[in-house]
Amino acid sequence: MTAPIQLTDQAQPPRPIPQIYSTKEAARLLGVSHRTLEDWRNRGGGPRFIHLGRLVRYRAADLERFVNRVDYGTTGEAQAA
Repeated sequence: MTAPIQLTDQAQPPRPIPQIYSTKEAARLLGVSHRTLEDWRNRGGGPRFIHLGRLVRYRAADLERFVNRVDYGTTGEAQAA
C-alpha cells in the first residue's frame, strides 16, 4: 500500500494591503482642507487616488510621492514648474 499524496498550497502568500486614507484623512495629513483636496482631484495636480466602489481613497505611497514631487529649493524654481 502506498502513502497518500499530500497536496501543498503553492499559492503566493497574500500581499499586505497598502495603507489607504479617506479624503478627510489625506487632507489632514497634507495640511490642507478636504475641499482643497477635492478641488485638486477635479482639476488635476493633486495626489493620485483610487476608487473603491463609490469611495475615493488615497494610498500612503501616492501621498508620499505627491509631497516629494512638490519639493522646491527656491521660489523661482517653484514658479518655473
